[in-house]
Amino acid sequence: MSRTNPFYTFVSHNKYWIVLIVGMLIVGVLDENSFYQRVKNNIQISELKSQISNYNERYEKDEAQLKELRRNAKAITKIARERYFMKADDEDIFVLSDDLTPTTEENETAK
Repeated sequence: MSRTNPFYTFVSHNKYWIVLIVGMLIVGVLDENSFYQRVKNNIQISELKSQISNYNERYEKDEAQLKELRRNAKAITKIARERYFMKADDEDIFVLSDDLTPTTEENETAK
């Protein structure tokens, strides 16, 4: 009897399984259309859909505010006072803050 190489015998008996495993490895991990890329793309798609819904909500809110500004002239002054701290000539504005960090003048007087 001739002695054959054990590696060759293993490969010849299991060639279909080896091809199947290598093919699954290529398709599952190494290919550009792999399962890993598919999962990654699905995660990215879900994130983008959530961003789209956020932008749509913002758009609807801004659109409603724009309609209100076109209908009501006093809404412009309301927004100017609330957001930009604008005032009429006979008014004073006091901004209350919870910020407890001392200013540079307070630091110099404490020294």
